[in-house]
Amino acid sequence: MTGICRLIRVPDFASILNAALGFGSILASAEGRYALSMALILLAMAADGLDGFLARRLGDGPLGTPIDSLADVISFGAAPAFLAVAAFGPAFGLPGVFYLACGILRLARFNISPREETFQGMPITGAGGMVAATVLLGVPGLSALLLFSLSLLMVSAVPYPKFRDPRLIPPVVAAGAIAAAGWCLGDLRISAGVVFLALAAYLASPVVMELCRQRGKRPPSRRG
Repeated sequence: MTGICRLIRVPDFASILNAALGFGSILASAEGRYALSMALILLAMAADGLDGFLARRLGDGPLGTPIDSLADVISFGAAPAFLAVAAFGPAFGLPGVFYLACGILRLARFNISPREETFQGMPITGAGGMVAATVLLGVPGLSALLLFSLSLLMVSAVPYPKFRDPRLIPPVVAAGAIAAAGWCLGDLRISAGVVFLALAAYLASPVVMELCRQRGKRPPSRRG
């Protein structure tokens, strides 16, 4: 115990909080408290972001990356998949297992890949939040479609901007504020809808990035 304590750094506590929130989400789903389950997944997303922020500011320890990945498997892999199965029934078992497996593979690849300016494949954090939001919106067909499509995107090579990209900060803050307001007002569908739309925009961001890149390559007009 003493030996492992020497390896723990401040950012690791945020990762452990992330895992605890994910576990709480699973417990809430088991009790049929689906709104609370989604809220805990969203809080886990915030804890995951805090982990990254602290790691960049204070430095990461030897346990940082493994703990972060294990926490992400719980909060954004197992918790959203279990939420879908709990809400919509055993028919979602296979899509849920497929989603969880692809999430594990995505994180394993991330751990052995060199760090780049963009993510390779859809981050499991965003995928988990999107699945949770669609479950709360009560659309089983959309949830099943997303479980499969997000699974494939996670293990793809499609480049996604990192959440610390300055261009993402204003929309993320705005979406979080509106979702929190909906939660406080008791209209959870507003919260779920805002989260879904924000993450759907992120889902489409590689297309926007490619269009901007192609626009930058376009030769200047000779007219005039």
